[in-house]
Amino acid sequence: MITVPLLNGASNAHQQFDIQLGDNLLVFTVNYVTLAGPSWSVDIVREGVTLISGAMLEPNAVITDNYNADIGRLVFTGADVTLDNLGTDNRLVWVSDDE
Repeated sequence: MITVPLLNGASNAHQQFDIQLGDNLLVFTVNYVTLAGPSWSVDIVREGVTLISGAMLEPNAVITDNYNADIGRLVFTGADVTLDNLGTDNRLVWVSDDE
């Protein structure tokens, strides 16, 4: 199990980072969106191929459930997200298929 580092605050409203999860080097793009109320979305790319696009970070959601990404499970836990609590009152956890 690995916690994916998420940054909060207005200066991090649009962030992109690489992270190695198991055998996968993934590019995460995390965006703060306000169209349907304040929330955060995530896109995940591996080797230039988009695996997950626009998944919302909602408490107790398994982000990978609706995708055939073959990267293990990404689970978002904790409190409802705000601009300032992402990664502090909640977290995104990767769990390998073996766990």
